[in-house]
Amino acid sequence: MYCSVHRPVNTPGVSDNKGSCLQLVEYLSKESNDERPYFDTFFSQNLDFVSGNEVLHSIDNNHKTLKRKDDKFYMLSVNPSQRELMHVIKKVTGKTNVHEFSELSKDEQENVICELKNYARHCMDEYARNFYRDKIKGGNDLVWYGRVETERHYKGDAEEVKNGTVKCGDKKPGLQLHIHIIVSRMDKSQTVSLSPLTKSRGNRQLLDGKEVVVGFDRSEWAERCATRFADDYNYLPYYVHNKKDYEEWKQRQQMQAIAMRELKQQLLQGELRNERKVLNNTLRIYRFIVNPKMAFLNEMKMLALNMVTTGRTI
Repeated sequence: MYCSVHRPVNTPGVSDNKGSCLQLVEYLSKESNDERPYFDTFFSQNLDFVSGNEVLHSIDNNHKTLKRKDDKFYMLSVNPSQRELMHVIKKVTGKTNVHEFSELSKDEQENVICELKNYARHCMDEYARNFYRDKIKGGNDLVWYGRVETERHYKGDAEEVKNGTVKCGDKKPGLQLHIHIIVSRMDKSQTVSLSPLTKSRGNRQLLDGKEVVVGFDRSEWAERCATRFADDYNYLPYYVHNKKDYEEWKQRQQMQAIAMRELKQQLLQGELRNERKVLNNTLRIYRFIVNPKMAFLNEMKMLALNMVTTGRTI
């Protein structure tokens, strides 16, 4: 399971996310046509069918406390693997070894898409909880809309296109179902700002006299979604062979997540200073080994920046 928070520069069809989400809504409607009306709508936490106009109106009118240059919305994506999609299809239709979505009947396709919508709602519950805000309990507290896409297409920079084996725009083979999500930066009450791109992941600060976690750990959200998928669909990762092994694996994953979260908090709060210096120096050495030229240029930039900010000369 690959879950991603797209930065504005990497959001298809969108120059930035500081204004209207019109371009993104139009981009995500690209699969729509009269022959496949089931794919013509977005969905939300509680509704299976939402029009593009409703998405546009809802997102664009949910940022009354934000400034003009603030981010207004974000795009997320939930991307099950081929193996995970085959597992869902088997659970929904009873069919095994399905390698193309077109192998399913129209009713089976609709049932599979409906199941992916339900899973997306669980992912948005985890997204909401990952901010660790008292007022934000789940997806119902957010303003978000998703869309299940059934195809992917080759882009111009794909290796297959460069090799001449396929053309740019050709449909990719295999099961390519994935979910795009537009989520407002503000919660439904328009009193809480939630940015999944903030740099202070896991840091604790005082807000209104109360200590709160500031930021959003994207890796933790992805891990939550993967665990939720395994729990919802009784899915065992390919390297886990039985339910007992899975429970042990999940406990290890949870313990690792807790340990990493505590370590990040200590680093962000200024603790473990010596350890952080050792880590930074190790990373610098590693960069020189991997790409000496780029590492040298980065070092020169940092040196020049320090000279400007401190007024020192060589």
